[in-house]
Amino acid sequence: MQKILEHIVPEGNTIVKYGLLDKKLIIELKMTTSLYDYIETVTKYYDGDDQYFNNWTDIEGYGYGWVWMRYEEAEWHKMMGKQVACESKRLSKDMDNTLYFVYEGEGVVTYHFVNLNERREDTLISFSNSEMDYS
Repeated sequence: MQKILEHIVPEGNTIVKYGLLDKKLIIELKMTTSLYDYIETVTKYYDGDDQYFNNWTDIEGYGYGWVWMRYEEAEWHKMMGKQVACESKRLSKDMDNTLYFVYEGEGVVTYHFVNLNERREDTLISFSNSEMDYS
């Protein structure tokens, strides 16, 4: 597990907890949206033949991505809360094949989900009280 943690957790971050995804963590994730001002979702799709080759990344956040374009700025937090609810619903459909890692660093708490069903798919949902910039 230590080797996986070294690969998953970014340098400078501290692991809070990890394990196999369950309903309790899904509820915690949805409740966490009310504790922070900024929310960002990142989904990384990996090649079916190479679990380490990221061939597509979808990013949604405040002022970037596609989802926010339909909303006024005053509604962005509400919209991102809905985005987290949609991601939670999607993740809950395959909990037996999904690992979770919660880590924090530099004022950002990240819930990182790794689905290993047919092809690897990582979903990262980050929360902060400061504006985030995906890099």
